[in-house]
Amino acid sequence: MMPGYILAQELKTAVEETDNDIFKKDDYWRGADGAATIELSSGKVLWLFSDTFIDQNGTGKRSDSKKMIRNSIAIQDSNTLESQLTYYFKGTKHKPSGFFKIPGKNWVWTGHGIVVMDKLVIFLFEETSTNTGIGFEAVGWYVVIIENPSDNPNKWRINYYKGPKTYGVIVGSSAVLQDENYVYAFGVKEPATHETYLLRFDKTNLINGNLSNLEWWTNNTWTDKVFKEPKSSSLFNSQTEFSVHYDKELKKFIQIQTYGFGKASIGYRITDQLYGPWSEPVIFYTPPLKDEEEFVYSAKAHPEYKSGGLIVTYNINNRDFGKLLNDEEIYFPKIIKLTFEKDK
Repeated sequence: MMPGYILAQELKTAVEETDNDIFKKDDYWRGADGAATIELSSGKVLWLFSDTFIDQNGTGKRSDSKKMIRNSIAIQDSNTLESQLTYYFKGTKHKPSGFFKIPGKNWVWTGHGIVVMDKLVIFLFEETSTNTGIGFEAVGWYVVIIENPSDNPNKWRINYYKGPKTYGVIVGSSAVLQDENYVYAFGVKEPATHETYLLRFDKTNLINGNLSNLEWWTNNTWTDKVFKEPKSSSLFNSQTEFSVHYDKELKKFIQIQTYGFGKASIGYRITDQLYGPWSEPVIFYTPPLKDEEEFVYSAKAHPEYKSGGLIVTYNINNRDFGKLLNDEEIYFPKIIKLTFEKDK
């Protein structure tokens, strides 16, 4: 039995649904998915969103939206969950476009990121349209380095760096963490197979845009000598997006993700070390759905918030675009509060 597995099963959990009205107060920004967070050095919290509805006329109704942009961000005044969010995207309110852009027809969705040496590092994954499957697939990844993250995002100086070949592994699509010397990024194999890998970057190289010397955790060691996808070194199978953070009380790393598609559930894994071994997943919540076309995805934890429990968000979408436009009970991030309690 895998180390940590018994402890994972022994942890008692309580789940409380929490109001998500904090996301519904802007008359132009009318919902998005993605919803990763980064605590900034100012004590504020950066939210990263992917596909975003903008109502250009500011009526406060998603049904009046004539534009979905590929990504947006928000700055929250503090690490108090109820504090105000201010949303940002490029263009204008009447002619909006994604906050992050790359040349050509492809687009980027937001992964995760971290503040390193006073610079903000954000990972993006590159998507392209397809005529098969679900109509799109990930084909690469980028890192953006923001030199002045304490300024208003409209004044950010953003540098884009395209990631090197990683054999279909989309680096940084999920959790990004750091220690004294390195930034660690989880990456997921795309499309569809979702093997999960751990890679790391020297901090100084990373903030200077040097991505060439990234290292993989493979065969129980770190190496930059990887010439094909190291399948034997996959940590576990996952979703494209998930979170990992260190819990000081449990003294464990906790990974949060959704399991399944459609009426999906949310679960956790734990480990003593980022590279594992990770416990088997423990399911703790299955969100209620009211429509057979609805589906749950992109569950993540947000340990920045000190609220007497672990804040977790997830998204509900609808395959029927008309229902998605008209139902504002979905496609704003949903919030639950998870509490762990280990048996004495």
